[in-house]
Amino acid sequence: MQHWSLELQRQFGAKTLFSVGYFGSKGTHLIGVYELNDLPAGKALATQCATGSNTLQTAGVVTVPCQTPGTYFGGTGGVSANILDQIRPYRGYRSITMLTPQFNSNYNSLQTLFQRRFADSQINVAYTWSKNLTDNQTDRSTAPMDSYQIRLDRGRATLDRRHVFTANYIYDLPWFNNQHDFVGHVLGGWELSGIVSFQSGLPFTGLGANFDPAGLGNTPALVAGNRPETLCDPNTGGAQTFLQWFNSACFQLNPTNGVAPFGNKVSNTGRGSVNGPPTQRFDFSVFKNISFGEGGKSLQLRGEAFNIFNHTNFRAISATVTAATYGQVTTVRDPRTIQLGVKFMF
Repeated sequence: MQHWSLELQRQFGAKTLFSVGYFGSKGTHLIGVYELNDLPAGKALATQCATGSNTLQTAGVVTVPCQTPGTYFGGTGGVSANILDQIRPYRGYRSITMLTPQFNSNYNSLQTLFQRRFADSQINVAYTWSKNLTDNQTDRSTAPMDSYQIRLDRGRATLDRRHVFTANYIYDLPWFNNQHDFVGHVLGGWELSGIVSFQSGLPFTGLGANFDPAGLGNTPALVAGNRPETLCDPNTGGAQTFLQWFNSACFQLNPTNGVAPFGNKVSNTGRGSVNGPPTQRFDFSVFKNISFGEGGKSLQLRGEAFNIFNHTNFRAISATVTAATYGQVTTVRDPRTIQLGVKFMF
């Protein structure tokens, strides 16, 4: 991993600070898996194979193109992918998952911070605009769709959030701080604090294509697989509701008639092309500090509410075309939580 940054800070007076900076990183030779025994796209169209129980070693065998134009392997109505075993790089094997250090990633961000301190209070505001790209999402559980064109899998990393805004504050109510009498003990010593968070959504990828129109040989495969064709922008026209978050009509469903719906080519769907739901959250706390006796003894009554407005944050969506929940939100998070506490300090 390589990291670099450039940050400028400016202090205004004794209590105000502003900073802005560029932060970047680059990962090279990252560990990941790919399908070693796949074929280049189009090779099956241009190569002859034996049919039935025959092999290319059968004497006098009559051969035909390994793939007929306009057809696909696997899925419903497709041709059996077994025929491709005759022309795989390592004959006698089918799916071979290889672990290699050949993947890359990069991260670029603009980060800003504003901080203002008061006598007994302060506020901090931070905003990050970033982009995180990679050509493999994990080191084990995902693999490139086309082993010969790994760059086709370059897209948003799993944890990529384009916009992140966070603000937090602490405010001591400025009356009756001395708490000399009964009124002071009741009305003084109150403290408010909170955290405000806004984040854009995580990326999701269209999955579930169980057919192989390009003749890659990855249906089935241990890890690698195909993606459905993108017909339009899935982020346009979606209802963004629990039952339909994105435009699910933008991904080609699996064919059932044996005909490749978009020709004998690799899918045009990149990773992370679906924008997931954003996050919005307000946390709020109120403290009552009661001083008594000598030696700095005090009692603190605490009330804390997480996601105080009970805003439902959708978390995960289903972008797998074969799933019963395709297009829907599958996970929600952040129910309102309230907790009360007492702290004695001495």
